Amino acid sequence: MAALPAILVLLLYFTSASGYTLMQEDENEIIWPSEYHFKGEKLNFLSSQKESFEMWYSAELNRSRIDLYDGTVKKWYYGNTGFAFEKHPVTNEEVTNELVCNLRELDDDEDQLDFLPDVSELTYTGQSTTLYDKVVDIWSSSDEYEAKMLIEVTLYVFKTDSGIDVPVQVVRKSYNLDIGALTSHVIVNYFDYRDTVSEEELSVDNVNECRLLRLGLDFHQDIKFFHPDLPKELDLAFDLYTNHHNKFYQDQEHHMRKRIFEKNWRAIEEHNRMNLGYRLELNAFSDKTDEELAYLSGTYYSAHQDPDLTPFPHTVEEVDELVDELPENFDLRMEGSITPIKQQGECGSCWAFCTTAAIEGALARVNGDRLLDLSEQALVDCAWGFQNMGCSGGLMYGAMKYVISHGISTEEEYGLYTATDGYCKMQNMTTTYKIRGLSQVTPRNPNALKVALFKYGPVTVGIRITRNFMHYSSGVFYDPKCDQPGPGHCVTAVGYGVRDGEEYWIIKNSWGEQWGEDGYVLMSARNNNCLVLDYAYYPIV
Repeated sequence: MAALPAILVLLLYFTSASGYTLMQEDENEIIWPSEYHFKGEKLNFLSSQKESFEMWYSAELNRSRIDLYDGTVKKWYYGNTGFAFEKHPVTNEEVTNELVCNLRELDDDEDQLDFLPDVSELTYTGQSTTLYDKVVDIWSSSDEYEAKMLIEVTLYVFKTDSGIDVPVQVVRKSYNLDIGALTSHVIVNYFDYRDTVSEEELSVDNVNECRLLRLGLDFHQDIKFFHPDLPKELDLAFDLYTNHHNKFYQDQEHHMRKRIFEKNWRAIEEHNRMNLGYRLELNAFSDKTDEELAYLSGTYYSAHQDPDLTPFPHTVEEVDELVDELPENFDLRMEGSITPIKQQGECGSCWAFCTTAAIEGALARVNGDRLLDLSEQALVDCAWGFQNMGCSGGLMYGAMKYVISHGISTEEEYGLYTATDGYCKMQNMTTTYKIRGLSQVTPRNPNALKVALFKYGPVTVGIRITRNFMHYSSGVFYDPKCDQPGPGHCVTAVGYGVRDGEEYWIIKNSWGEQWGEDGYVLMSARNNNCLVLDYAYYPIV
């Protein structure tokens, strides 16, 4: 059949014989305004937090601006000059709430940022009745990622008489498909729309005072310039994150990991703004699910008292008398009896690391502070007969009972830690180190733990952990959610102290020096948080 004339094709496309418009799909296409001002609010239903924002955009001026947290943070994007600016308050030892300005060069594809929702993956689903007194169109998407995560997005838009669309509300929900739980529920509301902005509203004051920020030198400093609510900045931040941690994902997994990263980043930002006495930060765990990180909790607890335990050698009355003679702050690291921080890797062997840390410290105290680097791999490979299961977890006192019976070698002689289950080589070792026994510190008695640390050395401690604990950065950690039942994590108490009236335990972890305060966490002594006082053992040498 011969091709129809172009004009006839257009006529047929726009109008049918009955007059019905055939542009239905194009009519439902979202057309955002080329110039706008909005105020808005973000409501997080899981954390019960509310955040306000205000934003401006002009395609003609090639500039945009967003104010966050009631204007505490202000960000400008100059597409015409290729720079982004940010002003925020800084408090340090020299200044309090001093307003500073940073700038960075925009990528070639950034231009100025449009803050309205990305609709490229959304599908038109129909009209609702009313929302905030407006008849709205509904757009939505539902994306599942490798049977691990489901993300649902619903956008409600109002179409003006001029054909321009105005966002009214966005609802985002995330589900963990492994456990069937809602993990994120955020609603963003837009209001106070106007279709004109002035150049003054989009201009930075005192531009010459802004300091140039060069990305790639310090990840934790760079990330402060970005915000998870801005899609382009989320992409840039995730690229910085993956480069910093030497991670590479392809296609679908990259998208899934970015969504997990975004969720954790938002939670960290929300927590740090509440000033709860400790801070969180993004780390190597920030793009993993809780199920993927289950290996971090590789310690199990027995409901029965082990008959081989040596009783704690002090009564409650004696403990109360002894504690009066102890210093207010005590840190075994200052004695030189604590070995450097180690890294357990992707192996549920925290039970082995807390055991070696305690034995290393106890041996150092009796042999003139000579530090021994004992082999965690030897326990992973060889201690199965004492209720331990290598990288699948173990018991704190089970590991110590193995050392009582068989001894333990140094890493230098046994071989490097591999973070995998391997063949036991203890029968070939020329030198092993034994302990005579182990004792459990009187449970739920903070004074008893202080006495044990001061008199006997490092103490293995079984705790519960939360997402906040995994992202701990600094300060005195206290999390009410840290007492929930579940798998445990074994760490090593090496001291205690007081900061701003808050008593804490100095805890050595096994997640590397990049985690926490150089591998350590200050655990609040309040209310037996994270069950620090329930399972505490020390070796007898």
